[in-house]
Amino acid sequence: MYLTLREIPDFPPPWGFASAGRPDERRGRSAARQALVQLKLVFQRAAADVPGEIGQHLQQTIRHASEPIELWLLRASLLAALPADCSRAAMHELAIRTAL
Repeated sequence: MYLTLREIPDFPPPWGFASAGRPDERRGRSAARQALVQLKLVFQRAAADVPGEIGQHLQQTIRHASEPIELWLLRASLLAALPADCSRAAMHELAIRTAL
């Protein structure tokens, strides 16, 4: 017999319980979140140089990304969409940040 999520008592767990953990785990989650936000800002700065609907779509997709892999999969599309006169500094920063 399988239980559904609604049949499990106290589901969903209270937020305090879900976010509980050892201090080093919380610091690790916080550091990972900060790194993702910084990476999203790099992508947003690069996508700001892309004109038209493609640029708007890229910016929206970047805003909705919740994992670094989503941004990594977007990098080829973003680099291809950048105009030819785009600053080399933005392209270089994007390439360096996503090389890992």
